[in-house]
This record gives sequence, structure tokens and C-alpha cells, in this order.
Amino acid sequence: MPEPSMLLRPRRARPWDAGPEATARDLAALRFVGEQYAARLDVLAVVLGRLSPAAVRQAGRLGDRTVRQRVERWEAAGWAERRRMLGHTWVLATRAGLRLAGLELDPWTPAVDRLAHHHAAAVVRLHREPVPGLGGWVCERELWRRRGRASWHMADGALPAPVPAGWQGIDQAWELVEVELHQKARPRVVATLKTRAPHTARITYYVPAARHAALSAQLASVVRELGGRPEVAVELLPQVPGVTYMPARGDAA
Repeated sequence: MPEPSMLLRPRRARPWDAGPEATARDLAALRFVGEQYAARLDVLAVVLGRLSPAAVRQAGRLGDRTVRQRVERWEAAGWAERRRMLGHTWVLATRAGLRLAGLELDPWTPAVDRLAHHHAAAVVRLHREPVPGLGGWVCERELWRRRGRASWHMADGALPAPVPAGWQGIDQAWELVEVELHQKARPRVVATLKTRAPHTARITYYVPAARHAALSAQLASVVRELGGRPEVAVELLPQVPGVTYMPARGDAA
């Protein structure tokens, strides 16, 4: 049994040069950034605003100056870095930031031709998950890890869904989330729906207004061809206050 003097020993103070101490909001925001590959500053402003204790009752966004100060603090600690790409500032988590947030992922090497897609997926996540990290969102990077050597189609995200009536012996179902900025060839769409992940109850596609009618008709036709399964919904890309979309590759600026 430890001696009384050991039980009363005070906790050691953090070293003066240990660097900044991460807050719960830092960890949650860094996790969002890492899971979504990168986050544009306007997206990060919404994420930090929703994670703020003062903004729980009414989700908002932090001011630009406050967001910059937060990111500068992350950079000083070695948790994140800023990149200027396609006319916007993006924040990427470093390996140290990923580990701090509990993510066993590698730092993302930016692919400029994927930025519009990743940004749109992050905005859809803000729409579907009001408080980042508390809505059950499974990011694409985690889906990659779960798939392993399997060959099912990779969605942009997934959310828990009610188990459909008639499913026997299955206690878990998923809604897959797809962000489609372009209309794909029909054979590719057929292959996507045929090779959906196990336990997929439904798929929701988020598309630009200019492509909503064509994509809706194409997906409805494919679902009929497949016997009415899976259940598919097509929604417009959501509008999140304070956040704008980027022109997709091949679109006019």
C-alpha cells in the first residue's frame, strides 16, 4: 500500500515550455478537419461556432479574425497548417494534429482537382450533422479503412439509419451520402448501386441545382432496373449560412 505521503503528493504542473494545451473544441475541430481531408476557413468558422459553448442553443459561426487566431495557435503548436489553393485558405491537420484528435490517418497531400468535391462533402456534413462529431457521421476516410480488401463502392459519408422492416438478423443499417457534382455514365451508376456497402438501407445524393433533374431521372431509371432497391433520394446541395460552394472542375467560375 502506498505511503500517505505518496497519496498526498501534488500533481506535477505542466512544463512551462510544453506548448498550448488543447481544449475539447480544438480536438473536435481538428478531428473534423482530418476526417474531411481539409477544411476551408468558412467551413471551419461554422465548425468552431457550433462547438462553442456559447453557441450551442443557436448554431452560428465564429468571426474571421477569431478563426485566424485559432488556426495560428494550432500552427504554433504543430497541429495544423494553412495552404492557399484555388483562391481560398485551407486548413490541413498535421500528423501531430491527427494523433491529438485520435485519428490514425496519414496527413492528406492536397489534390487540387478534388478540392471542390471535398469542400461540398464538408458542407453536406454540416447540414446533416448539426454538432460536429455528435451525429454519427462516418467519413469517407474511415469508410476506406472499414472496407479493407472488399470491393464495395466508396461513399462520401454514412449515417446510422433505422433498420428496414423485413431485415432479419441485422441490427444495424446505414444511409450512404453521395455528393455528385457531375453526371456519371449510366454503367458507372449501375455499378455503384450494385456494389453498395453492406447494410445500406438508403442512399441520398446531393447535387447542384443545374444537374438535379438529369441526375434524378438517371437514378430513378437505374433503381427501377435494379428492382426498386436500394431506396434512393436526390437532394439539392444544402445552403449553410456563411459558406459558399466552389465551381466544380469543368464548370464556369
